[in-house]
Amino acid sequence: MTLQGKGMMIWKIPNCEGGNAATIGSVAKAAGFSHVLIKIANDTRSYNVDSTGKDLVMRVVDALRSQGIQVWGWHYVYGYDPIGEANIAISQTKKFALDGYVIDAEIEYQAAGRDAVARTFMTQLRKGLPNTQVALSSYRWPSYHGLFPWTAF
Repeated sequence: MTLQGKGMMIWKIPNCEGGNAATIGSVAKAAGFSHVLIKIANDTRSYNVDSTGKDLVMRVVDALRSQGIQVWGWHYVYGYDPIGEANIAISQTKKFALDGYVIDAEIEYQAAGRDAVARTFMTQLRKGLPNTQVALSSYRWPSYHGLFPWTAF
């Protein structure tokens, strides 16, 4: 499945429709969304878990799918542990059987030499998710960010 159409990104599930998965699904359907991206990881850690460690993602994934909406995961990567970041991306994407995975890479990659780090991340990611669609979410105007390793991602 390709990522096209109208969609949105969920950063913090508890702040979206009060964290009510069924409401998130019905509101997304009513809005005509074809896809929703949920933050599934931050650096090497799972994301959208409550203070007790309870996962909040799966119920939202199920609610969106019941409405016929694609669900992709997104992940802010820092590049300080590219293998660890790739491994959590692989684990979370498989755990939720996501339709795709989006890399959110920004300022931490705006330095010389970060190309090798991005390549390390992508090599590990592709080993674990060889058939999963992957997208990059980053800066709006690539020409303003010449040091960013666009081709490595």
